[in-house]
Amino acid sequence: MATTEKATTEKATTEKATTEKATKSKQEREDIYIPKGYANDDPNLFVSVNGKNYLLPKGKTSSVPVHVAAEIKRSLKAQEIQDENSEKLLEKAKQPIEM
Repeated sequence: MATTEKATTEKATTEKATTEKATKSKQEREDIYIPKGYANDDPNLFVSVNGKNYLLPKGKTSSVPVHVAAEIKRSLKAQEIQDENSEKLLEKAKQPIEM
């Protein structure tokens, strides 16, 4: 009798943990919009975080885990900074050399 109660309790605990884990994973998702690139760019954005790969369509909103969204945002911010620095360097290159 005690073995049956123990098995039932373990099964209920396992089911509860599985349900909580599934709910937690759903809550840990974030919607993120990936802007379209140029016409000749790849229509999808490839993201790999900790060995897990994601192929997300550009120009649409995708629901991804929070850590993937953070990596996409970091990448977009780095691209913006690079573009700003490139523009500054181009402007500086257009200036005559002072001796």
